[in-house]
Amino acid sequence: AFERLTQIMCTEVSIPVSDRYNALYGEEDLHHSLTLLSTENRYAESGMRRLAVEASSARVPSGSWVRDAVSRLSEGEVTEKAGRALDSTVKELRRFGVFNEPVVCAMDKHQVPRYDGGMEPFLTRGQQKAGTMKFEAYATLQCVEEGRRAQVACAHVWALDDNADVIAGLLEQARLREVEVSLLLLDREFFSASCMARLEKGGQRYLMPCKLTSRTKEAIREHARGERRRVSRCAITPSEGREGAYTIVILPRKGCEKETDPLKRYIAFATNIPRRFVMWNVRRLPDDYRRRWGIETGYSGVEGLRARTTSKSHSLRLLYFYYALILYNAWLLANLIIARRFSKVLSTPVIKTEMVKAAFHRLVIASFGG
Repeated sequence: AFERLTQIMCTEVSIPVSDRYNALYGEEDLHHSLTLLSTENRYAESGMRRLAVEASSARVPSGSWVRDAVSRLSEGEVTEKAGRALDSTVKELRRFGVFNEPVVCAMDKHQVPRYDGGMEPFLTRGQQKAGTMKFEAYATLQCVEEGRRAQVACAHVWALDDNADVIAGLLEQARLREVEVSLLLLDREFFSASCMARLEKGGQRYLMPCKLTSRTKEAIREHARGERRRVSRCAITPSEGREGAYTIVILPRKGCEKETDPLKRYIAFATNIPRRFVMWNVRRLPDDYRRRWGIETGYSGVEGLRARTTSKSHSLRLLYFYYALILYNAWLLANLIIARRFSKVLSTPVIKTEMVKAAFHRLVIASFGG
């Protein structure tokens, strides 16, 4: 997995370094350094100094050399190159049958806290977290099925980006990577007429909890009074344009049977799954949506593989995030390799991320002569 990762990164994420005959470091050294910084969640300067000590070698590049090499790329170049690398990892996973059939995927946004003095155009605002309301935001599409939790697509989200456009972009990336999404699980943030219309137009089935709008509240109360069926049509009014419609599914919340307030006793989901299929197995919907929590596991896994920086270089920060996604897929690939070796079907990880991180750590140290 490490050798294939290095090959992919050097091929797809080609970052020009000095090609002089007496140059101390090459592109492979750069990607080994980035791998180490990512798996150890290190900052460039302190991380590379520590690597030099661990490898007992003077041939380890400095943190500033790593940062400067990446920062010479434009954001567009990083997105293109890292996107190709992510595509290559998906192809590797496909060789193990991960995407031989349609998969359930979830979409979410990752917010990386920023503490800049001004508001750069590539930052977004959000609810205060970790002492800031400024974030660099990334939308990701991840398969959430056990044994196949791969990172499929990624996009940097700008302040004025529309959620419907973000969803469409990620699904297009998935289509180009030959990943068929059978069901898309979404958060309440995407409960809007524009998102539903875009998904409907693309023929993509979705499932998401409803926002507690006045119409949602009215529908839940009607159901509690016996005036509305569990599965029915409901309208949503966009800020502009025609009124939209979706299928609302109202189900009892677990453990809330004694609640007198209908809004606490029931939960409403929005979907475009054909009514006959919803009615056939309506109680599966909460279980289907519960799969979405697999993306939380993926989120923590990605964060555990992201290098840290205080640099304002967006190219560097963007590559750090993509590197985390690619390393996450490398971890899944390592599990698949071991499962195949022992003729097992991968349902849960055979090896934890910490084991892969430790293995990559030793290999990087060895590559620098340690």
